Amino acid sequence: MTSISCITTTFNDGKSLLYSVNSILNQSFGDFQYIIVDDGSAEETRDIVTGLKDDRILVITQANDGLSGARNKALEQVSGDYVCFLDADDTRPNWAFKAMADLIARDDPDLILCRGILSEIHGNLYPFYDTPQFDQIEAQCGDAPVEAGTGLAQKVWPLMQMIEPQSANKVVRTQLLRKSGARFPNTHFFEDVYFHTSILLAAQRVSFLHSPAFAYFRRYQRPQITSSSSDLRFDIVPVTKLTLETFARSPQFHDPLYRAAVVTSCFKLLKWCETSISHHYRHHYRQAVQATLKLIDPLFLHFPPDIPEGLEMIRPVESYIRELTHA
Repeated sequence: MTSISCITTTFNDGKSLLYSVNSILNQSFGDFQYIIVDDGSAEETRDIVTGLKDDRILVITQANDGLSGARNKALEQVSGDYVCFLDADDTRPNWAFKAMADLIARDDPDLILCRGILSEIHGNLYPFYDTPQFDQIEAQCGDAPVEAGTGLAQKVWPLMQMIEPQSANKVVRTQLLRKSGARFPNTHFFEDVYFHTSILLAAQRVSFLHSPAFAYFRRYQRPQITSSSSDLRFDIVPVTKLTLETFARSPQFHDPLYRAAVVTSCFKLLKWCETSISHHYRHHYRQAVQATLKLIDPLFLHFPPDIPEGLEMIRPVESYIRELTHA
């Protein structure tokens, strides 16, 4: 039987944390470790965390170090064969770990990528943002895993790169994490795109869970970076530079479609941040993005002429980059 470690970090999430906790503790598959990192929360959340009584829970308390630092701290304590993540008020269906364990037993993958569900503010449920990419992966692979270095992988890896860089959609072999040294970039928001890219570069066999294995909740008054317009949005700029520099050192860099997918996964976030950042910061933000374009490998600015279905987002990003370079 395969053991799974799940990581949740919390910072002043209060009672909403219990949505996540209860969804994990009620899993039908029982062989798991649940690591909860209290990242310097105030009394309400701290009392909730310290009041959890379950032998499967390991609580780590630390001074506030940010989401990346909290996740990296938890990764040091992982005891399971595989590790996954869940944000502090998102949830998993109670069969999720069992489905993951069944895939692991069948395929022995380095990585499982999972579909998700989006619960909007008023409670309406929708497929998660990356459903078009998962649909194309399912059309290409069916229920089978995909191996790096194959002809199929050349088609599927760019689609995997374009999946939302969301931590809950991954189940990663612990040994792969330790061997690759993949971690979240500390002190930065938008950390998931770097981790997502790094894990895909390291993985040799990837399986897919096409039944939604997590629900992402958008809530009123939730302290999400996506719900603000502050200067925290500038963090996507150094994270993009780090992600592209890391990818440029890999053999996969010379695959034009994969390279375009990596650029797109970063620059769609850069574009979104520019449109939603406070007007007060917008001019300086664009200058920072333009400066980054001058520092990355010029090959990143060359896009392939033919774009397969599921990767259509490459074209708007290509146009955005050309706008930036000719401004």
